[in-house]
Amino acid sequence: MDERIGRGGGASDDATVARMVGGLSPHARDLALQGVEAARAADEGDAFGYLGGLVNMRALESDGDDAALAMDVTPNALNCYGYVHGGMLFTLADYAMGAAARGLAGAGKSAVTLEAKANYLTNAREGMLVARCIALHQTEHLIMLETRIVDAKTDALMMVVTGTYYIIPRQAGDADEGG
Repeated sequence: MDERIGRGGGASDDATVARMVGGLSPHARDLALQGVEAARAADEGDAFGYLGGLVNMRALESDGDDAALAMDVTPNALNCYGYVHGGMLFTLADYAMGAAARGLAGAGKSAVTLEAKANYLTNAREGMLVARCIALHQTEHLIMLETRIVDAKTDALMMVVTGTYYIIPRQAGDADEGG
């Protein structure tokens, strides 16, 4: 943690953050302020944590054992070419698969990733992206999932990710949410 910011929080830290970002370019200031908002959301226990907060990640309504998530294309999600970073696309898919796997694993169990494969098909510079995850196959110990990420406005298919998850007994202290 930067020692210029106190550990107590409150107005003093808010003033310090304002002072630190005040000298930045408008673009850099937007990036920094989104980061501060993401940190606040993570601190408040947002299920998508800091990384999800950088892109306003959120759950959408879904049916049964599938999962649907959305993210906004924010400046923090872009690579140096102005497109959504491939890692951020994969993160959206990973959160969607994690949500679906948790639901499918059942009470008292967790699902851990064995493998995942991503096919990047196209990309975006702006807008909202939607990830929809469905189960392709499930046994007593394995779950196979597929996530498709589309541009919410055009419905263009951007990415297809498949993943295999192993079902294990939940350990004391395991989190019920997250990616």
